[in-house]
This record gives sequence, structure tokens and C-alpha cells, in this order.
Amino acid sequence: MLLKLTGITITSTMQKQIKALTILFLISLLITACKTSSNSNDSSQTDKETQVLRGSYNTNIKAVVELQTYDRYTRRINNGIGFYVDERTIITNYDLIQGAYRVRASSPGSHSRTNISGYTAYDLKNNLITLRTNSSNNDFLKVEPPIFDTDSLYSLYKEGDNLMIRRYLSAKKIDNDSAIWYNLKRETPVGNPLFYKDHGLAGIIQKKENDDGTTLYYAQNNSLIIDLLNKREDVNDIINLSDKSNRVYPSYKDIKGFNIITDMGNIEIKLYNETPKYRDNFIRLVSDNYYDNLMIHRVIRSFLIQTGAADTREEVPSDEMVGWQGPGHTIPMNIVPGLFHKRGAIAASKLPDAYNPRNESDGGQFYMISGRVFRDKELDELEEQKGITFTKEQREVYTTIGGAPHLDNDYTVFGEVVKGMELVDEISLMETNNKERPKKDIRIKTIEIIKH
Repeated sequence: MLLKLTGITITSTMQKQIKALTILFLISLLITACKTSSNSNDSSQTDKETQVLRGSYNTNIKAVVELQTYDRYTRRINNGIGFYVDERTIITNYDLIQGAYRVRASSPGSHSRTNISGYTAYDLKNNLITLRTNSSNNDFLKVEPPIFDTDSLYSLYKEGDNLMIRRYLSAKKIDNDSAIWYNLKRETPVGNPLFYKDHGLAGIIQKKENDDGTTLYYAQNNSLIIDLLNKREDVNDIINLSDKSNRVYPSYKDIKGFNIITDMGNIEIKLYNETPKYRDNFIRLVSDNYYDNLMIHRVIRSFLIQTGAADTREEVPSDEMVGWQGPGHTIPMNIVPGLFHKRGAIAASKLPDAYNPRNESDGGQFYMISGRVFRDKELDELEEQKGITFTKEQREVYTTIGGAPHLDNDYTVFGEVVKGMELVDEISLMETNNKERPKKDIRIKTIEIIKH
């Protein structure tokens, strides 16, 4: 069949070829349109992700701070990490701060430090605390849920001037109270923030020791941080954290006394109910094994022996001064009439006035009186010097049994030795260096609770 157009003759074969070329052309147009649409969608998705990113590596690291904790002598106790969650609030691990007298914060690698004015909330169960700073940081981390689902998380840290990124493949786990945790597969600095892929805050890195001796590194989901931020109150002194605990301790009603087991023998003591804060504080410390392996670090011949300093737990060179660190808290003085420094008395130590403006007792250090017998004339002189009057009972005890009357009304007496005074006397006669430290270390192995 022939088709005739003006000046052109088209055969049937040519007609088929034109039809095929037309179809191919249309298919080509369709493919091009699909690719354009696909590229447009991909570009739109990329633009969307870029728009919702909540920070960057370089901005997120500005929220991270190094924390230094100090005792009341301004000696450094520990170092750790935290991060800003608003302009003047830092979050970190509670156990880093507990026991400190003051805390300072600095940017990684910086020598400029800001003081922490106190804490505003804490969570003992989840080992979290919020701190209030004296200066502000506008580069804080906002606590928000992730924009995109991801199984990839990262943390940041500094090595010199270099910003380092550590990535993790994490598995979400829900514990008994529905809190979400991220289990991390390798060791990482605790206190660091953990980030989602979109740079949003995922949580805070922590660790715990397992029963088999291994260490688990994990991160609390940021929902726990949100809960803690909602519980913030007025600023409290850091030192007030020292005796906080969610542990249930034995009742004093069930306790008859305590057995102090040393590497030289045992000393049995009892505590007075007339000084309840000291009694209950001692029960907590013993239950927490605070005194285990501490030295009897101070001895004054035929006068007293003293223990309870946390800085004596490890080996310390024999010529080094010890006894400057307690559990981190103090207790208000409690002078009770009728409780005095007789031979065998147990009383709380305290710092010199220059370091102790509130005149409070140390939260853990105590001494036991060996003492000597005093004459009435000596007691008369002490009364004049101290502006006090010894009772008939005190005079009877000090002139027959002995003690240390010159300490009365200056320190809180809260217990007495029941058995083992011969060991107290023996230790009080040991040779010491010029810092009143025994030349031979004497340690408390543990203190046992004696129940009724």
C-alpha cells in the first residue's frame, strides 16, 4: 500500500519504521521524566534532612565540659565529664560529685574554669545530677526525641586540638520500669553525651560493674534527663549531697554495738542515743563499708588514737601527711551534758577553725580516748581557762579513771569503748613520726554490726 503526501511517497515499510521510532521517542521521554522526578524527590529528602539537623560535630562539642571536684582544702579529688542542657545547667553522673566540697567546670583543653554554685536536682537510682553554673553557655544541647529512626549513635571527645568522633551500633533495651537504655559495645568516657544521627542528644554515657567482674558501658535515654530537668528546685550546696542515699539501712533499735576489727586485734564499741545524727551516720558508713582498710592514722601518746580518713585507704608513703579527707560531709556539733571525754570515750574529729567556719564535725573521722588521770587542781585550772564547770561525776571520773577533760565542750562525744581498751592503750603508745602518724601502719579490716 502506498501513501501519497505532497511531493512524498511513503511505503508501508516506511510507515512501520516511523511508528516504531515514535514509540521509542515516547518511551525515552517517559524514562527521562521518571528520572527527573526521582532526582527531585531525592533532592527534596536530602534538603529536608539538612534542614532538620539539630547541630553539628563542631557545635555539639562546645556543650561538653570537664569537671574537677575538690575537698574543703581545695585539693583535687576527681575529674569527670558533663555537658550543658541549658544556658546555666550541666548534667553529669551523680557519683562523680558526691563527697566533693566544691566543683569547677572548664571546656575541654581550656585553663579557664567556672565555679559550680550548687545542684538543683539529683536521681540516685539512675546516677544523675544537674548542676548550676556561675556563667552561661549558649551552645547547650537541647533534649528532644530523634527526627529519624536510627541504629547508629556517636559521641565526641577531644585529643589535643583534634575533635574525635566515636560511632556505636546500639541496641535499645527496655528495663523493668520502661526506661530506655543504649548498650554500648566498647569502653568510652562516662559523662559524655551520646548523639543521634541528626546530631540531637540521645543520652548520657555511664558504666557499671557486673557481678562477673566485667564492665558494662551504656547510655541513659534522654527521657530520664527530661524527667530530672522537670524536678529542678532551688540551688543547694554540693556538700549536702555527701550523705544522700536510697539504701535502706539497719535500724538503731536492732543494733547493740559495733566490733572494730583491726590487724592488731578488736575493739568493741557502743553509740549513744542522745546523739542520734552521729549514731545514724555511723550506721550508714559501716553499712557502706566506708571504714574498710582505713588506717588508724593519728596517735598521740597516752592520749588518743584517730581513724576514718578516706585518703588512707590505699598505700601512702610513710613520710606523707594523711588524714585530710573524710567522707565529704559534716555534722553539726552536739554537746550533750553528761557525755564527756572520759577514758574510752569516742568523739568526732573536726577541722581547725580556719577551714571550718560553721564549727561542724567531720562526717567520718573519730577518735578514742586513752587519756590519763587528772588532779583536782588541774581540773580547777581547766575550768578557769575554758570558762566551764566540771560536774561531780566528771571530777570523780577524771581523778580516778582518767580521760581528756581539756576537750570537753569542744567536740561531740557520741559513744564509748566496751571491750578492747588494752588495744587502744597499746596503739596509743606506738612510735610515730613528726606528723603523729604511726611508723607502722595499722589498718581497720572492717567494722561489724553487733545485733541484739
